This record gives sequence, structure tokens and C-alpha cells, in this order.
Amino acid sequence: MIPRRKLSIHSNDFVEWLKALSFQSGDDVSLFEHNLKKYLGCKYAITTASGRDAIELVLDALDISPEDEIIIPAYTLGELLPLINAKLIPCDIEKDTFNIDIKQIEKKINAQTKAILATHLMGAPCDIINICKLAKEHGIWVIEDCAHALGASVLGQKVGTFGNASIFSLEVNKAIPTYGGGILVTNERSIATSVASKVSRRRKLESPALRKALFTWMEEMVIRSPFYALLAKILFSERISKKFERFYRNAHNRVRTDKVAYSNYQSRIGINRLAALDVRNKKLNERWNILASNLPNNFIPQNRKQIGIPAFYNFVCMYKKNINEFRRNASNLGLDVGIGSEIMDDCGSLLGATDCPNAAYLFERAILLPLYEDLSEKDFKRLISLLKSLSK
Repeated sequence: MIPRRKLSIHSNDFVEWLKALSFQSGDDVSLFEHNLKKYLGCKYAITTASGRDAIELVLDALDISPEDEIIIPAYTLGELLPLINAKLIPCDIEKDTFNIDIKQIEKKINAQTKAILATHLMGAPCDIINICKLAKEHGIWVIEDCAHALGASVLGQKVGTFGNASIFSLEVNKAIPTYGGGILVTNERSIATSVASKVSRRRKLESPALRKALFTWMEEMVIRSPFYALLAKILFSERISKKFERFYRNAHNRVRTDKVAYSNYQSRIGINRLAALDVRNKKLNERWNILASNLPNNFIPQNRKQIGIPAFYNFVCMYKKNINEFRRNASNLGLDVGIGSEIMDDCGSLLGATDCPNAAYLFERAILLPLYEDLSEKDFKRLISLLKSLSK
């Protein structure tokens, strides 16, 4: 079985884990934040407990109230919705890029609009320059959701530095996986001061990240075991998959790092991974292009190069036929793929909107194919071969 994803676990992660058990002191967090500022070209980069924590911190810094409206992409992670204490206005996406459509944003802006959440989905930059221009004309904030896009750029400028603030995720499935954590980036002193004052008062504990690392390693042992093929067929069957997805997300939420200070253990991992980020993105983007160019006609890849240079986060494409049938057939041939809410959610429908047809269309047809750092060349070639066999 080719799993839909494997997490990239380096031997250094274990070494640093053992070091953390000895309660070594130091200020690796400041060094990691310094390196992030230098890499991104921003004034402030503040590590947080998670990407979700970063969202809550920036909304508080911008003084967003429940009466304010925030425009969000209609195709994004549904778990974000309850985190945002404001009136959410879903905006349709572009069918080819999967990113929020600026023409639709303009139609949604009114006197109650306080901010736009501009997501760079699957690492592909959205039309961030024009979104920021539009927001400036109307006097509203732009928050960049860069959870998928660390390392992406537009006209030589890193994404995350265009809006008033941006958030990045350092979860185990992201470009820099530090077993939890997030980053809040801004060039505005008032936002940075508000966030830093809250983060600085948090408890400094290594244990939440160490616990998350252990959970992750145990999960990977299952994925890499010979029993995974059987488990995948059972857990991702049409009858069980939705229940398992809820269980899986809840399990991860329970071991998600608490709202404590970002740890030295995480920072040491982050420093090493950041140094290798551009090489990692380049290699995986090259593989992305090879896979996209070898897709059978039933598949439509995301248009990632319409704006800027993408970072890599998963390979998601549209499938013209029945995705449930495709998954069944793929599983029978030893190929594990993701569909539906296992990828993203149709947040337009979740919020009761009826004017986001592209998001609804993508949700019904999106397929996540295996592409990640630890995918061997043998399995990569087999993936391409299986896709062609499944399309006959």
C-alpha cells in the first residue's frame, strides 16, 4: 500500500527529544524567531502554541468583535470556523487555482467588513497583491493564512509579508514540522506588541511537544507497518471514513500542544528544518510537476503557477468522475488517497451560503494523491502507473 502521506521524521528529532529530557536551558526560541524574520524578510515573527492559536491572537490584536464580518475562502478547513469570533462571510474560489476569488471578495465587502482571510491553499499563492490593494481602498485588514505556504513567494517577496498579519503552522504534516506550534508574522508594531505581551506570560514547558512527538512516532509506526493496507481499507471505507475522520481529528486535538510557550525542543528542530526548506520545496515542486504532467485525462491538477512561486503542501487535484468509486478501486490496487473533508471542507455550505458553486464543485471532486518527502522513487513511479491503470 502506498499511504496518502508519511511524515518526515529525521534522526535529529530523536536526538533533540532525548536532550530535552535532561531539561537543558537555553534561548533557542529567540534564535528560531530571528532566523524566521531573516528568511521571510519581516519585522516580527512570534512563535505560538499552534497555527490556530496564532489566528486567535491576531484577531484579538486587531480587536475583531462578534459583530464584525470577516471574508473567508469557501473552501478551507472547517475546524477554523469556531475559532473566529466574528460573522464569517464565505467567498467563492477560483476553480483552477482553488484560491479565493478577488472578484467575489469585492462583491462581499460592506460597512461591517473588518478583515479578509487570504489563504494560499496547498502552497499556491493567491492574488495577494491585488487583495491587499482592494482591502486598503476599503480600510480593512488582510490576514494571510500561510499554513500551507512557508517558502512561497510573489515577485520575490515571501508570502506572509503582504498583509497586516499572517499565520503559519508548524504541525507535523507541514513544511517545518516541529510537533506542534505556529508562527505569527507582521510588520506592524502594534500587532506584534499585543501578541508578544500575551505569549510572554505563558508557561514554559517542554512536555506538550514531547508528548506530541511520541504520539506522532507511534502513528507513523502504524502507517509504515505491513498492516496499514488492511487498516486503510477498513477505516477509509464509505461506511466508516467520516466517523474515523472525526475520531482522528479529535485524537490529534487532544495531543495538540496546549497554550504554553513554544519550546526550545521545537525551536531546535525548526532551525534545522528551516535551513533545508528551500531545497525541500524545490525537490517536491519538481515532483509535483512530473506527477501533474503524467495525470490521465480524468484528472485536473491545481493551477499553482498563476501567481508567484508555490511552496509544496500535498498534491490535490480534481477528478471528473465519482471519487468514492475511484478510492475503492485505488485501495484494491494498493493506493491510498484522500477525499472530501479529509482534505478541506465546503465551508460555504457549512455556513449556509448558496453562492459558492466552485467551492462546492471542488469539494465533491477533490482527491489527495500521495506525494511527500519520504515517497520513494519506486513508489512514485508506481503511483503514476497505477493512476494510468485506474483510468482505463
